[in-house]
Amino acid sequence: MTLVLPSWSDARRAAHEQGARLAADSAAADPGSGAVRLDLASALGRTLAADLLARADVPGHDGAAMDGWAVAGPGPWVLGTPIVAGAVPADEPLAVGHARPVTTGAPVPPGTEAVVRSEDASVDDEGRLIRHTSSTRRHVRPAGEEVTRDQVLFPGGSVLTPPRAALAAASGVDDVLVAPVPTARVAVLGDEIVGAGVPRPGQVRDVFTHTLPTVLRVFGADPVATERVADDADGTARVLDAAQERLVVTTGGTAGSSTDHVRGALARIGAELLVDRVDVRPGRPVLLARRGSTVFLCLPGNPMAAMVGLVLLGGPLVAGLLGRPLEPTGSVRLAVDVPNDRPGALVLAHRTTPEGAVPASHQSSAMLRGLADADGLMIVPAGGGVAGEDVPPVRLPWV
Repeated sequence: MTLVLPSWSDARRAAHEQGARLAADSAAADPGSGAVRLDLASALGRTLAADLLARADVPGHDGAAMDGWAVAGPGPWVLGTPIVAGAVPADEPLAVGHARPVTTGAPVPPGTEAVVRSEDASVDDEGRLIRHTSSTRRHVRPAGEEVTRDQVLFPGGSVLTPPRAALAAASGVDDVLVAPVPTARVAVLGDEIVGAGVPRPGQVRDVFTHTLPTVLRVFGADPVATERVADDADGTARVLDAAQERLVVTTGGTAGSSTDHVRGALARIGAELLVDRVDVRPGRPVLLARRGSTVFLCLPGNPMAAMVGLVLLGGPLVAGLLGRPLEPTGSVRLAVDVPNDRPGALVLAHRTTPEGAVPASHQSSAMLRGLADADGLMIVPAGGGVAGEDVPPVRLPWV
């Protein structure tokens, strides 16, 4: 019987759903571990745990969009006293045939029909305002033009970026409710891995300890620990069993050789296997499992395969834990023919040219050079793709 593996898109959705389910289960089991309220400065980069509502109209008054004069009726106009930005809005209407100098952002008085720009009019010898350039534009920003009070500024699951924080502040918001940051642990498995210097024949450098935490941080997680683990069944199970973080990411040990102990370790600690390999290459032997309030993302040991697994599943998983939506993939046009004569999807690092996407050089499951020079990943289906055809891309979090 042939085992049918999940596609890259099905595995991606499953990772997101499992993250969201774990977050909901954890919040229900421990309400104190849920959302927290932070001031805007402290909340930058965090994920909104609920819809963010405006507390005021923006602008809060009818205001001048240009430096010039607030006018009522046809000109020429009799000049009144100036109004500057920050002034208290006037209660007295502007009489027909009158004008008042205004600065950009200043509240215009009731009855203002338009703001005549400084460059479109001048004051004559009798002290009257005379328009010398015709214009049909009103140059008045009405109250609530940008935001109305109680309007949803951003839905829950949105990241509070600097422009969003600025708009929230302009709308009278001082603090926001944000999702808790999921903690993460990285475990790098393998006797052959060395941490410094030039590896001797039979050894490889550790390329994960200093990179995977950074990627997880970009996703929105908080990597609190990294460790190296020998190729030992008991040691692997012990490390996985002791983990208290919301997310544990491992590299290596997911295949079926005598030194691959991750699958057995997950079974020994009672973790439920949720995704058992994915129909892609590189990255096929990736595993996703859960035990209690911890989810395990177990990546292959080859560098490109591990990075593919982390990007394909790790990003959606953390997004689910944070309550963020699953990021859409879109499409990218192939600039050249890309063969794929093997079953399953081929994941390639690509560079973007004016003609479209081309595969980066030097890429296989064990290579990093192509990924280091890439603009993104692209998914080429079984059978390959031809120049001019659109294929799904996956954004690289560090690009």
